[in-house]
Amino acid sequence: MTTTSSAGTHATRTPSPTERKFIDDILQLYQLHPSEQAYSHYTPHAVFHDPVSIAKGLDSIKAQFNGMPKLFAESITQQCDVLANDSSSPPNSLALNLTQHYVFKSPIPFKSKGAAKTVNSKLTFTLDEEGKIVRHDEEWDHAKNKSGAEDGFWGKVMAARKKADAKIVESTVPSDPAKV
Repeated sequence: MTTTSSAGTHATRTPSPTERKFIDDILQLYQLHPSEQAYSHYTPHAVFHDPVSIAKGLDSIKAQFNGMPKLFAESITQQCDVLANDSSSPPNSLALNLTQHYVFKSPIPFKSKGAAKTVNSKLTFTLDEEGKIVRHDEEWDHAKNKSGAEDGFWGKVMAARKKADAKIVESTVPSDPAKV
């Protein structure tokens, strides 16, 4: 089996029943339905890294996803396939090819929906021995996230900005999904 992404064609596999439950719970975050059930898959010190932010710790990760309903009117999963592990896969990991369609809330009063954007991402979940997420990487267009160290001074500045972005969101968005 294969799937196509913005980066080409990839081998896929069928998820186990345990993986299917895990995926369904995590997709709820992307579909603007944050819940304690979805967050129960993360360790307290997990890291979420995407092109916009680096969130360290479960409360910071919760704030990232709990903030999404404030930005988006809707978010629809168009495609989600489990990628087959290959030699570049981290040990004890699960990778997904996700295509998500986002519709922004409108900045215009009395108009509920604004611009739309479809994003293809590679999601990689690195798991501990209990199957909990220790690292959640979201790579837009399957392009590797940059940590900053490999890009010299300006890369380090960008990494600091990503961490600051996550802290700003964490300080303004509740980590309790019931308050979203």
